[in-house]
Amino acid sequence: MKDLEDWMSKNNLLAFRAFSATDASDLPTGWTEPTKFTLEAVAVFDGRQMILFTDEVHRMLIKDKSTKTMPLDSISEEFAAGFANKPPTLIGYGSSKFDLPLLRHHHPIFKQSNHIDLSKIATDASEIHYGSYGRRYDLRSLATTNRRKQTAMPHLSLMMKPIALFSEWRRGLARNVIRTLAAEVELIAELYCYVKTREEIRIIDERTDRPVTVNCAFVRDVLEEE
Repeated sequence: MKDLEDWMSKNNLLAFRAFSATDASDLPTGWTEPTKFTLEAVAVFDGRQMILFTDEVHRMLIKDKSTKTMPLDSISEEFAAGFANKPPTLIGYGSSKFDLPLLRHHHPIFKQSNHIDLSKIATDASEIHYGSYGRRYDLRSLATTNRRKQTAMPHLSLMMKPIALFSEWRRGLARNVIRTLAAEVELIAELYCYVKTREEIRIIDERTDRPVTVNCAFVRDVLEEE
């Protein structure tokens, strides 16, 4: 874990995940306009410290992590000093279309940050492997295939998918949602470090149902999205 902390600090990286409890079916535009959604929680991980922003859970501890739980409206203030020096690069998973625009809409300070969507790297790698179109991968499955671990939950099987998170929040079980977000940002950090430093990623070949290692030398040239 110390190696991850040092690497993320050296490269000025923050893994993140944003959550909204807005029901897309209540919006005329559905999922297509993230700026129409409310923001209920954000999890951020720098390789050492887990910061959980929400107004629903006031204290949460993550095993083997320095953890802070803070009010949702304190996000911009918390990162203002660091952004004044050099804004970090945000690392998300499937974040280009939802998490990032949602976060930037509610906290414009993050417009200063570059962004990398790890899911796109995985999709591009699969396109290379199959020689056709890129496949999409669930974060939990991809982390398992690449032997990446997290400490927020006893087992990856307990991580909930987006629809389940929405349901849990509506039932008043915000703590379960926040813990899943914490597990996800740790996996994002672990997986991105693995792919970036080793320049490879393991995926399950759908033709053989066996794991294969795909060269990811192209990550050297992955441009950070504005």
